[in-house]
Amino acid sequence: MESDRRSGLIDVVRGIAIVGVVLIHSGFQSRFDPPTLSVCAFLSVLFDWAVLAFFFLSGLLLDERQTFAVFLKKRTCSLLVPFVFYSLFYNLAFGIIQALTDKHFFGYQWKVSLLWLGWFQSPAFQLYFLPYLFIIAVSLFCLCRLISPRWHGWMLIAGLAGMVALYQTIGWPEQSHGSEWTKLPLYFTAFLFGVVGRTIPRDRPKLPVILLCVIGFGLALVSHHMCLWSLFVPPLLFLAVSKVRSLTNSKLLQAIGRSSGAIYLWHTPILLPTLTTLLALSQVPAMVNFVSSVILTITFCILLRHAADGLFKRFLKIKMPASIIP
Repeated sequence: MESDRRSGLIDVVRGIAIVGVVLIHSGFQSRFDPPTLSVCAFLSVLFDWAVLAFFFLSGLLLDERQTFAVFLKKRTCSLLVPFVFYSLFYNLAFGIIQALTDKHFFGYQWKVSLLWLGWFQSPAFQLYFLPYLFIIAVSLFCLCRLISPRWHGWMLIAGLAGMVALYQTIGWPEQSHGSEWTKLPLYFTAFLFGVVGRTIPRDRPKLPVILLCVIGFGLALVSHHMCLWSLFVPPLLFLAVSKVRSLTNSKLLQAIGRSSGAIYLWHTPILLPTLTTLLALSQVPAMVNFVSSVILTITFCILLRHAADGLFKRFLKIKMPASIIP
């Protein structure tokens, strides 16, 4: 029962985070008017922590008791295989579209070398997340097997101090998501927060204190955007959700969380750009276009995920592998 509740809790936080990711990627200059773009910009800052939440949750789920061979196989299948497959798929698909229409999309310029060299130049720019998570997960799996759990807190303090020292020297990133190599220390520290969070009793601290901290960091993000504030939101959000039963038991957020892999893979560059364009051509008001395209994108991704799951269960009698949709 506790395991089911924890699984549901993680799905809820995943659901909130993936909605944030979609909102971050929803600002389209050519489709929206200035007021709508201002709302998109505000939400992009407010949900700046959304990608970090996935690194945090991965750290929370880390299990160093399994063998390295088993761990490496699982992470390769669930992270590297989808990265390679979808990078090839999107590069080929957009290359074919460009050849047939002679049009460039989002500044994307296709060339044959992208098929073996263009992993980080795919139109699906969000795919950078998969290899970065693989590198960090494998690194910290090895560290956690070498270092006693009682030292994990000190490992987090050291990682946080090192990250702050680095960014104070080279400059803080403008946002907490993106494929730049300079973001790796930020992602690494978010994962470490999750590793340490495994041992924190969830009956402490009390809900009012947690909510106050969440509101405080949210206001800090909006008023003085800094990636350091974003880093603390996922663990605080996780604790807050764990204490609000109506959120923990939300079937809608759990469903969105369980389909977060599909939403992450397909929301851009396919569904969001297509839906916003179609709605704009239909002369739907910009704000309505923005809200509707986000809701429809998430809905379509969930339906596609369920359809794929159903096909595997019906025809192959197996659960759909994580190598197809993480």
